[in-house]
Amino acid sequence: MKEIITGRLEYKNVEFLFVFDGEVLRLIPPKEKEQEIKFEWIKAPLGDGVYMEGKKCIMNEPFLKGVCNENGHHFIFFTTVGDTIRNKDVILFINIYGYIDLNLKKVEICKIKFMCPEINYIYPSNQALDIISDDKDISENGIIALKTKGIDSAKTDKRDFIVDDIKVSVFFGISKVLNTGIDEAPLTINSSMNFEFEATSNYSFIMRLCEIAREFIRLLCYRKNVAWSKVELYSRTNEKKIFKLGELFIVENQEQKDTNTLEKGTYINQKYIDGYEGKILSDLARSVLYTRHIPETYITGTKIDASRFIMITSAFEWEFDRRYPDGVPKKDDTIKIEKQAEMAIQDLIDKSRGKLKSKYKFLKKLIKSDSLQIKIIKIGEDYDSIIGGLGKKLYDINNIKFSYNDMGERIAKQRNRFAHGDLNINFNGESLCDLKYMEYMIYALQLKGYGVSDENICKSINELFHLNAEL
Repeated sequence: MKEIITGRLEYKNVEFLFVFDGEVLRLIPPKEKEQEIKFEWIKAPLGDGVYMEGKKCIMNEPFLKGVCNENGHHFIFFTTVGDTIRNKDVILFINIYGYIDLNLKKVEICKIKFMCPEINYIYPSNQALDIISDDKDISENGIIALKTKGIDSAKTDKRDFIVDDIKVSVFFGISKVLNTGIDEAPLTINSSMNFEFEATSNYSFIMRLCEIAREFIRLLCYRKNVAWSKVELYSRTNEKKIFKLGELFIVENQEQKDTNTLEKGTYINQKYIDGYEGKILSDLARSVLYTRHIPETYITGTKIDASRFIMITSAFEWEFDRRYPDGVPKKDDTIKIEKQAEMAIQDLIDKSRGKLKSKYKFLKKLIKSDSLQIKIIKIGEDYDSIIGGLGKKLYDINNIKFSYNDMGERIAKQRNRFAHGDLNINFNGESLCDLKYMEYMIYALQLKGYGVSDENICKSINELFHLNAEL
């Protein structure tokens, strides 16, 4: 939003004049409410008639609803509950992280259309076109005839997932717009990701879907700096016809966009995960899919420091435990010895008290736990046929022997150093190569768990990390 808008909204039973510049919402109270704002909201009483500046005014609503003076549109401003509301005299300043611009008031939302450069690559927009000119027409006469495909042929099947016990359907599609302006391209084609659901006026749910959608695109691009070009909101008429109701905006630094890396092909194409989008989105909604290790940008993802080292190994262990809930399979002799050790330490627990008892309980948990090295070796055994070729190429380039046993030993040692506070010790160069391969392992674990084919897992990782391996 470039222009400043004004309007009216109600907060804590007070009708304010609002001024919004696209980031900060300013609330100006009416004259008759200024004393109430000053002495009940902003200042703290010290005694009879004595007040002190600096009382914290805390935001207690997830969103505020207002009406714009300029166009009569209804705005929903998303706030952060618990934030301190700043003030200057009696004017309140509220930080906004997103807002909705609606053409109508009492209409429920049933569909969200997400658009951004990343989606145009993930689900290529050019697949909606057929070139019907032959080579001779193009080369000799300069005639290029294009034919756009129908709506149904340019979208994917709908896949369902659950968010807060509500069913949502996701599909990718391509929209075509004819333009008549001289300074516009005659035909604009954009891909989109679409969510459909039972009509609702729960705006917090709408914003939650927006956050889940962006986390999904971040996962497919392995970077966090994904910004929406447009988020359109739709509703239905009484005749069940879909119409555009408004738009949703996220307040953020638009300079974070990273479209240059898209040209390298560093993303997972939708065709590789076709049919599994709903499963992935459902896990993102339940926060069981590990994404905290995803770097801010493509460039920062190529750099490793202690914090990223820890986050990547944590992501690996999280995903390993999801796929192997019973741990690494063990031989009968090992299981027998572990049971004997458990019985012995349980006897010590029963005879101990206080901190010593807690220590024994902690040691009991370690008996059946698998070391990071053992987990890496296990993934090497089970996933080498899928991503081993990519790993061999990575290690050959760096003149390092490709061994899962050595890999596990190096990473485990490096992590133990960090765990003991040895942050000033330089990275083992070979362990950096190990960590890069561990990133491939994480995606392999995740995609395999959803049922993606071995071939498509390998292709996804090859393209996502720009490996250029011949498959």
